[in-house]
Amino acid sequence: MLLTTVFIVQVVVHRRVRRMEAWEGTLASLAQEGLLRLDRDWEGLEAALPAAERASEVNPPGHPYAGDLSVVGQMSLVRLAGPVTSERGRAILRSWLLEPGDVAIVEARHGAGRELAALSEIRTHFAALGRLYGPKSLEGLARFFAWAEEDSRDTRRPLLGTAAWVLPPLLVAGLVGYFAFGWPPWWLAPTVAHFEILRRHAARMRKAFTESVLGGPPLRALVPQLDFLSKHQWKDPTLAALAARLGHGDEAARKHLERLSRLLDSVESRRNAMYAMTAPILLLDIHLCSALDRWRTAHGSAARDWLEALGEWEALAALATYAYDHPDWAYPTFQKGEAPQLTAQALGHPLLPPSECVRNDVSVGPPGTFLFVTGSNMSGKSTLLRALGANAVLGAAGAPVCAESFSLPPVRVHTSMRIEDSLAEGISLFMAELLRIKVVVEAAAADEARRPVLYLLDEILHGTNSAERRIAARAVVRHLLASDAIGAVSSHDLALAEAADLRSAAHTVHFREEVESGEGDRSSAVLTFDYRLREGVATTRNALKLLGVVGLGGLDVRTEEEEG
Repeated sequence: MLLTTVFIVQVVVHRRVRRMEAWEGTLASLAQEGLLRLDRDWEGLEAALPAAERASEVNPPGHPYAGDLSVVGQMSLVRLAGPVTSERGRAILRSWLLEPGDVAIVEARHGAGRELAALSEIRTHFAALGRLYGPKSLEGLARFFAWAEEDSRDTRRPLLGTAAWVLPPLLVAGLVGYFAFGWPPWWLAPTVAHFEILRRHAARMRKAFTESVLGGPPLRALVPQLDFLSKHQWKDPTLAALAARLGHGDEAARKHLERLSRLLDSVESRRNAMYAMTAPILLLDIHLCSALDRWRTAHGSAARDWLEALGEWEALAALATYAYDHPDWAYPTFQKGEAPQLTAQALGHPLLPPSECVRNDVSVGPPGTFLFVTGSNMSGKSTLLRALGANAVLGAAGAPVCAESFSLPPVRVHTSMRIEDSLAEGISLFMAELLRIKVVVEAAAADEARRPVLYLLDEILHGTNSAERRIAARAVVRHLLASDAIGAVSSHDLALAEAADLRSAAHTVHFREEVESGEGDRSSAVLTFDYRLREGVATTRNALKLLGVVGLGGLDVRTEEEEG
């Protein structure tokens, strides 16, 4: 007896230690992932994440900016937010980054983000619960919600409920009387009624059991997180509204899901031999199906919103992680009723390591003007345009931005940067870029709820010869200037803005580099970049110098005069 008691105690203690070990290990993993995000160690972060949370998604085809600005993927804005352990949370976060929200909604997210940013332990605890106990997949929930939201008529069938309670005692009493006391076989009447009821409702019960069980594991896995959140009072109105959607006290979503879990445990117990033998006699399936129907009548229409509210909370927590991890980032301010203009102080690219991120003051707009960015190869032109776009996307999602201050109107971001040709579709690089620019131009011309386009065109029309490129690029820029759009254009072609009308509309800035070389020897040239934005047109070029940097300094390079 003593040995048995000791063994049981050891088993209990062992399980507790294992749970503690798993919990502490999960917290340590989340802390390590946070450090990797801060260092922008994208490969290390990819290896550290569980398989379910790794970057499997791809940029939506035809999206106006997702591919150019690295919204999703391994090195992306979504990945920088982390940790987001649930499928629904990741989907909501992606949707916020891929589609700008209304200003009122975005500013409400700012308030929620500020409160959650200060509650790092709560965010970490919630993420750890999701990582340990959360659903591994939401597969099957679509069919569950279809069942849960279907109109239930069983509560309007009082005769069925009465029969399910009255007939089994009559059948049992008749059988006992027949076999024990020799009563007449009047038990046959309730038996026929039993089988008729089961026959009529077999298809309905089969559907209810099959489809309700599909939602059991993922919904049951949410209970620990719901229980955890229910213990906190929120000051921010957005967070308080989410808590209200999840209910309080006896009406808390957690309690309703626990009730559903018990019912679904009974559904799964139908495979038990004892249940299978007694169910036809006691009409257990009728009682179980009726209980499920009563649950879905009372709560089925709310189940989807519980999952949605929990996903929104996790997405807000992800936005708060931006603020917590980067205390020097600022929340943007949105202009209302002013001439559209984007102004930023100490703007940087959010995906660059802080130690390597050089920040610049920059302004774009108002309509009728454009920022013309010039400079040599690798000097920082593309990074500046992507920094403008990525921060505009973060701001429109409700997140802080990589800047000391950032003011902008509600904009629709459209980019033309990472253009690729397509052999499969027979599209050249020049045609692919033309098609992208066509989308930008058409978007700028469309009046969409007074939300102007922010266009970012990197090395505009670089897929054709310089003469035609300049003519076509000027035509595109003129068209954009005639709209309410604001934007920036980068180019190596310093003459692009030399036309009189474009010269007056262009705010020209540039990046430059420093070259150290040994006595005319290109092979020993060393380029250094400070990535500082300066006013005016670029005064340096480095294409030929780069030949030496990569070891091609010995090529026969001649000037145009020498060629002549």
